[in-house]
Amino acid sequence: MVRIPESGIRWRCTRCGNLTRFDVSRNVSTREHWHADLGGEPEIEELTVLSEDIQSVRCRWCGNGEAIVTLGESGDVGMGAADSASSAATRRRPLAGVTVLDLTRLLPGNYATLLLAGLGADVIKVEDVDGGDGIRQMMVFPGQSESAGHVVLNRGKRSISVDLKDPAGQRIVQQLVGTADVLIDSFRPGVMSRLGLGPDELAKANQALVHISISAFGQTGPNTSRPAHDLNTAGYAGLLGLVRDEVGEVLPGVQNADLASGLHAALAALTGLRVAEGTGESYRADVAMVDAAAGLLPLQVATVAGTGQPPPVPDYLTGQLACYDIYVCADGRSITVAGLEPKFFGRMTELLGHPELSAQQFDLAAQPQLRRTLADIFASRDSVAWMELLADEDTCVGPVLTVAESLVDANFVDRGTVTTAEFSDGTSVGVFRAVPWASHSACGCGPDSGCDGDCDFDRGLGAPALGQDTIDVLASVGVSSEQLASLIAAGIVRPAI
Repeated sequence: MVRIPESGIRWRCTRCGNLTRFDVSRNVSTREHWHADLGGEPEIEELTVLSEDIQSVRCRWCGNGEAIVTLGESGDVGMGAADSASSAATRRRPLAGVTVLDLTRLLPGNYATLLLAGLGADVIKVEDVDGGDGIRQMMVFPGQSESAGHVVLNRGKRSISVDLKDPAGQRIVQQLVGTADVLIDSFRPGVMSRLGLGPDELAKANQALVHISISAFGQTGPNTSRPAHDLNTAGYAGLLGLVRDEVGEVLPGVQNADLASGLHAALAALTGLRVAEGTGESYRADVAMVDAAAGLLPLQVATVAGTGQPPPVPDYLTGQLACYDIYVCADGRSITVAGLEPKFFGRMTELLGHPELSAQQFDLAAQPQLRRTLADIFASRDSVAWMELLADEDTCVGPVLTVAESLVDANFVDRGTVTTAEFSDGTSVGVFRAVPWASHSACGCGPDSGCDGDCDFDRGLGAPALGQDTIDVLASVGVSSEQLASLIAAGIVRPAI
């Protein structure tokens, strides 16, 4: 047994790399009750306890209670396994120790903070007291009492519920800003200032804060005050004009602007952390959905730069060339043909028994007939037969899978791209990993490494109930139990029901 020094102590879990600091002030019974409720909650939690003998604690992230690093008298983690675990833990959770306040709603911001959580950051969703993030009311399917969208996008995060329109609620968030590294919001320009969280207030609370704002048109410009969603911003960016059928523009199957702005917000957060670490100064990023959508069009912009004209619709990669298209097979399923390079298209035509077709690959006048010929050929067999013939050859031919099929596809499963999330009733479902490449690079493991999977912290995570972590998070910034009771009674904050 070792004694916790009054200056506090840090320990790190040898399984998932969670780092926790203990300070001295809480009584023993509170500490023991807190430990009883640790399983599955997020990592990086500051907690106060009385100085006393203690050997190990249960990890707040993965629930591990057997391989906790022994606490040292000096406040450093113990030696031996802890030293080797430290560098491995950094690889596993590169953003461990980074606290992100998530004041966003719906897809762009939730996706951004999902990416940061997938890299190990402690993401705290700051939600209103009347229903919280709107995603909670969306995608609630028959037989379910919880939003599937919320589970997928907000797994592994924490939630506090605060009335931001009340000055007392604003002061609470200002306190949280003082201990955070990153703040991401998705309010329309001007709203943060009206909520007492403008530039001056944020700077006073934290001079090294990384603040990212996501909005439709950005904080400046003639359209800044206009409301808009993904579809509107994709239209402004020129993206929708590239997606047409014989009637006109069609709705894309993916929310391009939403997801692109989420990616940019996460990238901006990482950039800001680097700046703040090097300079000790704050970093501000203005991420506009319309800008992010426009950033997806480098080849189309190149056409305008080279010709002065908008790109044709279709162009080479959107239906003009028969060697780069989708074909329906005899079973009604489709396959993708993407043999742009002559070696790929030539090999495919050889296997189809029509090597003479390769000469027509880039003959624009021959494309209609080439497309009809290929359509007739592929319509003669089932998609499975074509995949057996072509997929393992140098042809660039593949299937058109549904999302449900992709989640059980052998390549995704083998690479660890598919993981699991859990509904509040314990139902486990397959999902794509928040940061797919992290499954291999996190600990350097690979298919032949013998890794037992302990490096996998994006597995079996649930999404928080509204206000689930209100009490713990507010206690971590010094809100007393009496103050908390008063705030709850006044409706300023809301714990989980």
